[in-house]
Amino acid sequence: MRNIFLILITVIITVVCVKNPQSVQFNFLGESQVALWKLLLAFFIAGIVFVSLLKIGKKKQRAYEEEEIDELEEENSDRKSQLSDEDREFLS
Repeated sequence: MRNIFLILITVIITVVCVKNPQSVQFNFLGESQVALWKLLLAFFIAGIVFVSLLKIGKKKQRAYEEEEIDELEEENSDRKSQLSDEDREFLS
């Protein structure tokens, strides 16, 4: 399914770029003439990079949170080992 989605996106981007060959005036730190298809492609790639960076950050945060949960579970198991049988039974 993912491959079909990637192929579809590639075809759509290609069609948009082919249908927009005209030049446009681009004003950013000076004026310049840029082919519209190059501009569209550059912003599309910038979007892909931005989303990828967000996903990487989210994965790192999730791994960090999982480590914290593991540490808390270890602390709880240490505390339970210090309890009497009566207390363990009450907490369970």
